[in-house]
Amino acid sequence: MSASSFVITTPPQFDFRQTVPSHGWIMLAPFQWGAASGWLRYVYESAAGDVLRLSMTAVSGGLQVHTPDVPEIDSALRAELTTAVKRMLNMAWDLRPFYAAMRKHNGYAWLKTERQGRLLISPSLWEDLAKVLLTTNCSWANTVAWSGRLCQLGAPHPTSKGTSAFPTPQHIAQMEFAELADALRAGYRNAYLHELAKTIANGEVDLSAWLELDSDAFCAAVKSLKGFGDYAARTLACMYGHFDQIAVDSSVRAMYATLHKHGEKADAKEITTHYRRFGEWSGLVLWLDNKRYWSARD
Repeated sequence: MSASSFVITTPPQFDFRQTVPSHGWIMLAPFQWGAASGWLRYVYESAAGDVLRLSMTAVSGGLQVHTPDVPEIDSALRAELTTAVKRMLNMAWDLRPFYAAMRKHNGYAWLKTERQGRLLISPSLWEDLAKVLLTTNCSWANTVAWSGRLCQLGAPHPTSKGTSAFPTPQHIAQMEFAELADALRAGYRNAYLHELAKTIANGEVDLSAWLELDSDAFCAAVKSLKGFGDYAARTLACMYGHFDQIAVDSSVRAMYATLHKHGEKADAKEITTHYRRFGEWSGLVLWLDNKRYWSARD
């Protein structure tokens, strides 16, 4: 293996090819997924301010991480990248209790068989907050376009034209609002994103502390931000391991109507009641049911 590559040992229940497409984030910059080749790519800005192209793929013994922009990875950078990659793929989650709980429910043996359960997220909660904001009250096509334009505002790669890392909150906060709005063109979300970036950059919000919160407190923290309601809070909560939170959107309604209502509409209350039978895993089961349904239709 070259000096610009290293391998991360993965947990027994981990499946790279199941985890990567667990979330639509793979369609949003700076992620790029080559399903045929099995490479997940991400443009990463290091703590030192270097913009690096990361490529990840499954290999015997774990996950290979390749950084073509670094001739030789020192121990500090390797530790930083390892932390970022493990976070993106939620490698720390222990899925054994989940699989044990699901044995009590008919029709869900596929979860363990396929090693389902991990969700792809971003290296930072800031990036996930920004992207969830760009999913609210809009089409997925708009989300993809807005995320692409937002990413172009980040630090550019030194040699790969048109390649940028996701912008830091400090960078967005320093922009004039009119400049951001003109570049992003995301309607009312422009103002919410600008304010979010400023509150983080000014130290008014400590996102690292949110990672220690329980489920309800995490949701309350998200909802304290302008532009973030129940759906956004519950979606983010599930992404960060609070699986008792159930997020219902139009895709979930369509899935549920087809599978459980013979095409008739169902409201959020009925869907929530249905998934509450899975207890502390209810939000994760809903997420994976939805993923499986839409993957089968693609």
